[in-house]
Amino acid sequence: MKTPVIFLVIFFGLMSIQSRAQSFDTKDPRWKQLSQAYGFALAQQDSLERIEKKFPDLARDVKEAWLSYYSSALGESSKTVEKELIKEAGEKWPEINKQMKSQLNDLNTRQEITHPQAVEFLNEVRERSKGQIPKTLLKTLLSSNPRYLKNPSSELTEGWKQTFRTKGLADAKGVDCSISLPESWSRKAGNRPNMVQMFQSGAGHGPILSSLMVMSIPPPKLSKNEQKDFFTPSELKSSIPDGGKFIMSKNITLDGAPGAMVVYDLTQQGLETTTKSRVTHFVTIHNDNKMILLQFMAIKFSDNFSTLDQIQKLYLPTFKLIASSLVFNDRL
Repeated sequence: MKTPVIFLVIFFGLMSIQSRAQSFDTKDPRWKQLSQAYGFALAQQDSLERIEKKFPDLARDVKEAWLSYYSSALGESSKTVEKELIKEAGEKWPEINKQMKSQLNDLNTRQEITHPQAVEFLNEVRERSKGQIPKTLLKTLLSSNPRYLKNPSSELTEGWKQTFRTKGLADAKGVDCSISLPESWSRKAGNRPNMVQMFQSGAGHGPILSSLMVMSIPPPKLSKNEQKDFFTPSELKSSIPDGGKFIMSKNITLDGAPGAMVVYDLTQQGLETTTKSRVTHFVTIHNDNKMILLQFMAIKFSDNFSTLDQIQKLYLPTFKLIASSLVFNDRL
């Protein structure tokens, strides 16, 4: 019976992401992301107004391009970006806003636009509504969409997704699988054993930290009966780390393979801070000798949420959509 060995495998895998709970570094701070998105919106709106004024024959095309963009998921984010930026800037906002608009005006006064350039720009605005903009900007705008903030799973169901595949990655240990995640989630390579990739919601500033892990199960390969033994409620409950408060578990199927979803709370004591999180992980066994663990950790590090229950309820449909997107491309 190899269940105790499996417990050790999954336990150390879980501890890897928990040790990283507060250290998902993003390239840009949130205020910079928001400033770039706000500047992008200002520049686009100003250009549309200039084209409409200078070329009356393009007035209808301007309105169509404007409607195409501002009725899209990206255009919906404009007001939310400004509100969040005002909150980030605080008392400095009026000065910052004035400076940004002044710089934009100076730039535009030095640039002339021709009729062919105007037509090309209007076509570009239409393409922007479909996501044809730099990835960093795309993630920021989607992370600020007011509908997605209220219902995060809508981002996936409306087609704003990215695909991550493990093929060829060393930490994947030969496993070739893929998952689909919200486009707004940032990602980085894992820097712990067994951790293939890490993800974070909100363009790297949201309350959900996630990871995809692949762990080898020592030989010989598990029999089907041993795998069934592992996915029993009592065994799953025993697999959570010390200090974890078990909430629930249930048997599920992941890409045709037996698996489980386990939910528990965890309190971690750091040097000067205590972090409370709600962990939801999906686990399955692939080709009888690899454990695949997809984990989501909800962390309350701001006043945007009152409880971990609130975050869990909001994001659980997203977790399930991501888990159900798991596909093994190398199934034997």
